[in-house]
Amino acid sequence: MIDVRNLTYSIGGRILLNDLSFYLPTDGTIGIVGANGCGKSTLFRLILGDISSDQGTIIKPNASKVVTVRQEIKDDSVGLLNFVLQSDRDLMDLRRASEEEQDGMKLAEIFEKIEAIDGFNAEIRASTILSGLGFLNEDLQKPLKDFSGGWQIRAALGATLFAPSDILLLDEPSNHLDFETSLWLRNYLQRIHGQKTIIIVSHERDFLNTLCDKILHLPSGILYAGNYDIFIETRANQQQALAKRIEKQETARKHLQSFVDRFRYKASKAKQAQSRIKMIEKMEKLPKLDRDYTVRFSFPNPKPIDRVLIQVKKGIAGYGDHIVLEDLNLKIDAGDRFALLGANGNGKSTLVKVLSDRLALFDGVTEFAKKLQIAYFSQHLTDELDVTKTPFEILSTVLSDSNETQVRSQLARFGLMQQKSDTRVKNLSGGEKTRLLLAIITRQAPHILILDEPTNHLDIEAKDALIEALNEYEGAVVLVSHDFYLIESVSDQLLLVKDRRCQPFTGDLNDYVEVVLAEKRATKKSENTAKERDQSPLKNEKKRKQIAKELEKIEKIIGELTQKKKILEEKLSRNYTHENAEKLDNISENLSSQEQEWLNLSRSFENLAVPKDAAI
Repeated sequence: MIDVRNLTYSIGGRILLNDLSFYLPTDGTIGIVGANGCGKSTLFRLILGDISSDQGTIIKPNASKVVTVRQEIKDDSVGLLNFVLQSDRDLMDLRRASEEEQDGMKLAEIFEKIEAIDGFNAEIRASTILSGLGFLNEDLQKPLKDFSGGWQIRAALGATLFAPSDILLLDEPSNHLDFETSLWLRNYLQRIHGQKTIIIVSHERDFLNTLCDKILHLPSGILYAGNYDIFIETRANQQQALAKRIEKQETARKHLQSFVDRFRYKASKAKQAQSRIKMIEKMEKLPKLDRDYTVRFSFPNPKPIDRVLIQVKKGIAGYGDHIVLEDLNLKIDAGDRFALLGANGNGKSTLVKVLSDRLALFDGVTEFAKKLQIAYFSQHLTDELDVTKTPFEILSTVLSDSNETQVRSQLARFGLMQQKSDTRVKNLSGGEKTRLLLAIITRQAPHILILDEPTNHLDIEAKDALIEALNEYEGAVVLVSHDFYLIESVSDQLLLVKDRRCQPFTGDLNDYVEVVLAEKRATKKSENTAKERDQSPLKNEKKRKQIAKELEKIEKIIGELTQKKKILEEKLSRNYTHENAEKLDNISENLSSQEQEWLNLSRSFENLAVPKDAAI
């Protein structure tokens, strides 16, 4: 459990968390929600002890292990699998000790500790997590420096999930994942629910609804029972009830104050006026209504053109000599709403580049309607914004023929009002940069929106605004996203990109989820069988070495006891004494016990024999 009492934290003179008190129960999964900048990530840092509060305390169980995804990688030359294994420090210490220890009994104790933490299966467990996160078997020995930044973040997530923990803190864990990997993560966290305290910051409704049994709202610090949808309903009812109480109290206060104002200085009514003044002073101090920020997006609707916007016929696409997609046949009509499914690396980005006219086909034909305006969004494009300029300055350059009112109107479509539109890009949040990019790419009222992970830095309220705007937009939409709720809310056709093909998926999103889970179960079973086959000889050989050392030690003891027994027997044959007879009995009993132990260990040693054709 985590017991937070009167917690206050400020930054730059601004109070971020104000006198919060709440209790997070053990073995639950808690979602933390609130608008961007309300202090969610700050609370994580306070729990971790990375920063200190201005006042108040955070009480955690003694010796509890708190882990989170660390963004920095100190040594990127280490192999992927070893990087994950190293997150279990106890296991690493025990393995080092087993390599250095020469005493058989102590070595036996070390191996028992390794067994107790399932250390002999550590490689299997780690590689299973990495496989779920999208890594291939051939990736396991590659150094981290061979992977891109996004894949390094996945590796860091894998290390966090593998590390032993009592409290697991996950801040937007699905942001750098595709739909299939995000689905795996959701199911993995479901499986470990109840084994530890899991605290998640997420802007994905599906994640919060599926995983969480409690929701902590910031900045109020109120803990709600249930998932996100229940939280929304409960909080709305509470706010509605509070609004009625405030209105009723204000009506009563005005009535009392009216009496006071009329009769305060009239001698015959002065006593009654004073009584009403005291009644006003004793009125309950009700909390203020939460003023949730609202944001609204609006995509300009396109002018009508040909019904068929884009058509690809017998397309073959790729890079250099590498073919990524072939036999590509796809038609996009005005008003179509497609979502692209398929694991990373299957060709979704390649298809998006073809459709946005950023990649020419090796073979085949791509036909675009005359006067077609295409808007293409990719998260990496936000990194290309000039951070020294303001949104207004950037959009004014792009809309060189527009006046100030028109430029600001386009920015306002995406919630960038005057204050934000005049703030330098370097001081904008990730979500605000996303809004700016959406304002830029839609300036010409495009006929089709091609959106590649548009919600990575948007909070739930902004995502809802995006969904509403997309549903009101009259043009076509092609969407790549790992957000289940977004896909389900916006798209009406699913395209599966897999095995170099792009084909319609005939079921709905829930059907696709079942397909993905079934494939992952089959892959996991096959991989685990192979890994167990590969690992068991190594595991057995380690145990055989342990037993061999113990046998060697026992053989030495048996030799010493046998020699002592022989000497005593010779002494007793020449001169019997009661003292030597007792010593002989003790030695004989000890010798018998050691011989029995030797026999037991010998059987175990033989049972662990490694087949000649097994790989060690």
